Amino acid sequence: MKYLFFFSFAIFFASCKKDSNKPGLVDALVPIYGDQANLKSILQQPAQPITFGGKIATLGNYLFQVEEGAGIHVIDIANPAQPQKVSFIKIPFCNEVTLRGNLLYTNNVKDLVVLNISNISNITVSARIENAFPIPDVQYPPQTNVYFECADNSKGPILGWEMKKINNPKCKR
Repeated sequence: MKYLFFFSFAIFFASCKKDSNKPGLVDALVPIYGDQANLKSILQQPAQPITFGGKIATLGNYLFQVEEGAGIHVIDIANPAQPQKVSFIKIPFCNEVTLRGNLLYTNNVKDLVVLNISNISNITVSARIENAFPIPDVQYPPQTNVYFECADNSKGPILGWEMKKINNPKCKR
């Protein structure tokens, strides 16, 4: 029993050592902060390349494809052998799409947004239900076993993470 206590005591103190080694200049993830005013801005723009394609929905001769986190591509599929990109609807943090009649339903950060798509060249916001979707406060990058710059909520919401060289990051996951 005495040996077990001594062994447990030794392991406890060995595991409580502080790591005095600073990492120095390392690759680390740095938060990308968003501007609250621009997060709710929805704009129809010229067609763009599909980079991180997501969910799709069709209505008549049109296909709507989510660009994860960025918006929705509008594609004319009247000729399925030669689909034509028509436009891109910039919607920050968008990752869903559903259609019903001439209405497109999607998310914009935490809001449910309804777009009128009856005039495909002039898509407009019909309605917005604020805070319809709770999203967790992003304080950590999705990757593990990486150094990262600690989040600072005073700089705005975190839109994503990018890899940069930083000196002695305080956070590691």
